[in-house]
Amino acid sequence: MKRILLRVSVMVSMLLILSDCEVAGPVPNIDYEFPSGGIDVEDVTLEDVVPSDITPGGMTSAGQTAFGNNLSSVNTSATAAAAVQGQVATLGTALSAAQESDLEALDVNSLVTQIQSGVGDPNSSIISLISTSQGLIAGFPQLASLVPAITLPSSGGRVLNEGGREAVISVPLIETGVNAVNNLVLDCEAAARLAFDTTVKEIEADYDGQVVEVDTKDAGNSAAALEVSSLGIASANARYAERSLFFKGQYDAFEAFIASATVFSTDEIRLLRVLNTLVYAINIYNSTLLLNFEEVAISDQLALNLEQVALAKERMLEDASAKRNAAVQEATDRLNEGLETCHNQGGASGSD
Repeated sequence: MKRILLRVSVMVSMLLILSDCEVAGPVPNIDYEFPSGGIDVEDVTLEDVVPSDITPGGMTSAGQTAFGNNLSSVNTSATAAAAVQGQVATLGTALSAAQESDLEALDVNSLVTQIQSGVGDPNSSIISLISTSQGLIAGFPQLASLVPAITLPSSGGRVLNEGGREAVISVPLIETGVNAVNNLVLDCEAAARLAFDTTVKEIEADYDGQVVEVDTKDAGNSAAALEVSSLGIASANARYAERSLFFKGQYDAFEAFIASATVFSTDEIRLLRVLNTLVYAINIYNSTLLLNFEEVAISDQLALNLEQVALAKERMLEDASAKRNAAVQEATDRLNEGLETCHNQGGASGSD
């Protein structure tokens, strides 16, 4: 009997020597749901991208107002009459007879439509006539003030065409130095890995939810940028329509002053009507160009706004990814600790 007990004692000693595990008493129960009660992914930081609008352009011409004031007073003010007669005489010098004739032939009632159609046509005869005549009268001090001053719109900067980078999501690798030496350790490891897999699935579900939040925020940011652009286009066209009404009203008022004038010769009246038509045509021409410039500026600003939206989405996805990875890394660290405990304690079932 003593020999049997001796042999059993020797075998137990040899098994302990051959294994790397320590048996320090009863094997404790290990909570594989993680002691903290789970690992939450930190909330992603969502960004509101406030889109920028353009600075509209404008048109001003104090010279046209002065011209109209003089026209209204020619019958009662010799000074006003002399100023207008000086401008008429200069017009006869600035323009050729053919140009005067072409301006007389313009249909004022359809001028807006003709100019809108002609602005984009490099061979447009009406645009060539207006722009050339404008350039000619701008060279004479008596008439230069009748050419409107244009303030171009600004879109806040140049458009960048750098493609957005896709956020890279990395999963931490599980690296342990644990070697299973018996079935108890294998069972313990399986339980620990199962708890880890369950936790990671929860983390992934949180992350997927955050990606949905990012997509929703991105859609809202994009919609805001598009709304600013749409409102900008509508405002630019409203300003254009308002300018067109003003210029037509000014033309009609000048025509009425010319018709009531009693101090001019027949040729001066003819030239005054040519000048009035030219001023109206110049106004509509420049107003149309201004509208086009504003639409380009709005388009450029939209591109800039959408670029900021894309960069914000990239940052949000990177933030969500980093927080997800941090949570997975925490779970990984806990798994490694659990696997090490499995190894050191020789099992995970626990018994008294």
